[in-house]
Amino acid sequence: MGNQQGSDFGGVYIRTDKPFYFAGEIITGNIYLNIFKDGFPGGVVLLKVSGKEKCHWTESRTRNSTGPDGKQKQTTEYVTYSGETQFYQHRVAIWTFNTPCLPVGQYTFPFQFQLLSHLPGSYFEKGSNYQAKISYSVKAEIESYNKSYKNIQHSQPLIVREPLKQNMTALMGQMEVKASTWCCIDKGTSHIKCVFDKNHYLPGDNAYLWADLDNSNCKLDVTRIEARLINYLTLRDRTGREKLITRTIVSQQMQGIKAGERAVENDRKQIQLILHNKSSPEGIHPSSNGQLVKSVYRLEVQAVLAGCTCCNKHPKVNVPIEIVAPVPQIYNQPMVQPSNWNPQVFQPQIVSFTDSTLYMKDQNQQSNYNYPQIPPQPPNQFGQMQQPMS
Repeated sequence: MGNQQGSDFGGVYIRTDKPFYFAGEIITGNIYLNIFKDGFPGGVVLLKVSGKEKCHWTESRTRNSTGPDGKQKQTTEYVTYSGETQFYQHRVAIWTFNTPCLPVGQYTFPFQFQLLSHLPGSYFEKGSNYQAKISYSVKAEIESYNKSYKNIQHSQPLIVREPLKQNMTALMGQMEVKASTWCCIDKGTSHIKCVFDKNHYLPGDNAYLWADLDNSNCKLDVTRIEARLINYLTLRDRTGREKLITRTIVSQQMQGIKAGERAVENDRKQIQLILHNKSSPEGIHPSSNGQLVKSVYRLEVQAVLAGCTCCNKHPKVNVPIEIVAPVPQIYNQPMVQPSNWNPQVFQPQIVSFTDSTLYMKDQNQQSNYNYPQIPPQPPNQFGQMQQPMS
């Protein structure tokens, strides 16, 4: 079971009990260890949790210059901006075996820890000239005391959902505008009020919108009603430079009403938006509020007035919503256990991440353990051993 990466001694496998978690939730799971050959110089079962952000984008700019012949010429330069940060990185020992080498056997180590409440949601998007990523992982690892032996390890991507700012509820917005045509000739007022069925959705959900239109005091027709889902993706590089990408993900139109008419209550307009991004094979990306990658969504309904309204806005309602990350495909695949799997199950380990459990990506992995060279002995700075469950 698990990843036997570079090891002839056995494998390890890690799996959380749920396919996704909201920031602030308690994560539970198990580390499965299957050692079938004696002699691996290690004895500490480590749980590692990491979270990182990274992004990059390319911008072009044109420069004018004078050639040797005195003629003007233009050249295009491409500049790439990037940012990366490891904002969440902890490791703790789940178990320390009191033997010089990893003992042969099958073991299950339940674990539990709580995510920080302010973590941004998982995110990945790649465009023609940009990429944005917020990713998490949990890893089980048995480090070797001898550098000539590769560590036994296995990692699982962890899907973190953006914490919902409020419970699921309907949203409402309204706006009234004074309509006018050329030379600012007054054409009365037009009013729109919208109700949105929810404040957060899964990709592929149907968003239902109801619009009350009051055009009874306006001399201009409402030619059509437009509803759209708009995404605002902000990328930030290591120097603080930002790039904003705005796009309409999906839109829908329906017929409006005449000047002097009303469409309210039983006659109100209903619009259904299927939240699916046909232009991207990856579909709709979730909301996320990272430091380098920020993706937010708004639902917008607009009543388009006939004629020129150059001095005024069209009646429009715009409200923020959240798109929740979908369940990852990896959880559709069952775990494959060895035919003789009969592990010793240990007591659940409740893990608390503090400053003492932080570690840097580029630091020497073994520097904190003070592993003895000869003979190899397991480190003892991880606290008391627990007794296994019978």
